[in-house]
Amino acid sequence: MTTVDVLSDINLVNSVLDGNTKDFEIIVDKYGNIVFQFIYSMLKEQHLSEDITQEVFITVYNKLYLYDSKYKFSTWILKIAKNKTIDYIRKNKLIKEQSIDSVKELESVNISPEEFIEYKETREILLDYINNLKDMDRQIIYLKYKYKKTFSEIGKEIDMPESTVKKRFYKARENFKKYKSGKGVERYEL
Repeated sequence: MTTVDVLSDINLVNSVLDGNTKDFEIIVDKYGNIVFQFIYSMLKEQHLSEDITQEVFITVYNKLYLYDSKYKFSTWILKIAKNKTIDYIRKNKLIKEQSIDSVKELESVNISPEEFIEYKETREILLDYINNLKDMDRQIIYLKYKYKKTFSEIGKEIDMPESTVKKRFYKARENFKKYKSGKGVERYEL
């Protein structure tokens, strides 16, 4: 078991506030990747996301005394990350073609770090699974979910009886349940 696992967030925060700056490195190690992924999911630019991640941890360090322990520490850090990202977008007019609604949408992101990580991991597992399907099964899944087509419409488009389309679709879904359970993911469905 590592030091990160042993020390709770509150203990780490209190230790840093008491002057043990080495413990802040543990916080950065524990949350650095989560913060980076969160920012990268909004900006889709690696170097910029890395820079903003550094700014987030500078702010976290400087404002650590403001953290209220009745809230999850990870939520507090991601709130800072979200605000820093929105500030950057506004200052640099990163979103030119999109309306101010895009920034408002970012402001309304209210997802826990655990949900964010689980979503990212599940998405990767799902894409890996879909990419390893037979071409015809992949096409059926794609037409069903991306284009919201009915089984009848899919059958006509790929020249296959509707009953066969249904069988292949449901078999792919059933196999995904087994596949994701082998990967330790239970929550999301195909």
